[in-house]
Amino acid sequence: MKLLKIGISGVRGIVGETIVPELVMDFASAFGTYLQIKKVLVGRDTRISGPMLHEAVLSSLISAGCDVLDLGICPTPIIQFMVRKLEAGGAISITAGHNDLKWNALTFINQEGTYLNVFQGEEVLDIYHLGKFDKAAVDSLGKLEKTENYLDNYFEYLKKYLNAEAIKKAKLKVIIDPCSGAGAGVIDVFSRYLDFELIPVNNEPNGYFPHDPEPRPRNAQEVASVMKVVKADAGFLLNSDVSRVSIVAENGEMLSEEFTFPLIANEYLKRKQGTVITNHSSSRMIEDVAKKRNCLLMKDKVGQSFSIQTALNEDAVIAGEGSGSVAVLEFQPAFDGFLTMGFILEIVASRRKKISELVEELPRYHIVKEKIYCPPTKVHSVVHEVKKLFIDRKMDSSDGIKVEDENGWVHIRASATEPMIRIIAEDRSRENARKRAEEVMNFISTLVK
Repeated sequence: MKLLKIGISGVRGIVGETIVPELVMDFASAFGTYLQIKKVLVGRDTRISGPMLHEAVLSSLISAGCDVLDLGICPTPIIQFMVRKLEAGGAISITAGHNDLKWNALTFINQEGTYLNVFQGEEVLDIYHLGKFDKAAVDSLGKLEKTENYLDNYFEYLKKYLNAEAIKKAKLKVIIDPCSGAGAGVIDVFSRYLDFELIPVNNEPNGYFPHDPEPRPRNAQEVASVMKVVKADAGFLLNSDVSRVSIVAENGEMLSEEFTFPLIANEYLKRKQGTVITNHSSSRMIEDVAKKRNCLLMKDKVGQSFSIQTALNEDAVIAGEGSGSVAVLEFQPAFDGFLTMGFILEIVASRRKKISELVEELPRYHIVKEKIYCPPTKVHSVVHEVKKLFIDRKMDSSDGIKVEDENGWVHIRASATEPMIRIIAEDRSRENARKRAEEVMNFISTLVK
């Protein structure tokens, strides 16, 4: 079965099956036609399919009459920052983020540096389906400019935002695993600006991932092993476009990616109170943190586009998800892994506490994350059928199905990035969290055989 996931913020699929140059050119042409503005930024992660798709995107945008600034291999949050810095009309980031090597995707970014909102995304999709793209005459073709001199702009801004002096004085030793993705090599610049000792792992941007590029404990063993040898203060894992981060504590504990957002929010909300945005699949830790800081918490659907647009609409101060994604809105309206790592180092340095001690300030829950393959043609009907399991219980249907009580919850939804149904359950008891998830998985398995 050929897999293609089309959403408001872009298109994603399997390279050679659904993600092919022809389709990529049509989507890039639709985006260029939609913009009606000359300057567009393009960047990508390191996947071996990246150069092929990159050339297709460049050609299509130039054909639509767009002037293109090619950033080459570049983390998505830096692309988002540069859109606003250069006052561009938008950008395309060629990356499949946390998906493995066989996947790739186009992510569309608007002039505010955020993923497209629902209305913008639908307009691009309408142009794509109509197939009526702008085609410039030879004297009106867009121009291509390549640049590599943009990292200083971003990291100077980051350094001014953080307490860089405290980080420098703390003389921190930090391990970072960019999984040979877009952060490879860029983490060296990051470390120079914040003046900590970097111990890189998998820091070669060669297009091959040493493990799947999802920052989770299952992929943190290498960092944890190095941590024990060099006695580092912090360890971080990144996804392929540096929008997600998970943490390894100084004692070698491979923390769930669920800790990243509440750890930052617990400190940031002391400095600046305001509304907090998350999704329905994130740990209750963030609810407890928001309550402790007397801040309103609001939830929306899973995905950066939904979280950031809701944050902007509600004038929120911080947004994030249990995937290890964090956006501090006064810095930029984007999930930003460099800011996430920098902020955690600032907390460690300024409070003079170890990561394990900071984590102890957070409530502990047990979370189980599972997924079941489901054909795209059946996925929504299967999720709907799950309602029969909870016929006598109150359900929240704003993003799939969520059922919760005072001890925990279970959330069932169709994945936006893969042909999967995701089942996430949380409880104060590890055993009960597993039971919540398995009840749903057993039911779904009878429907997708």
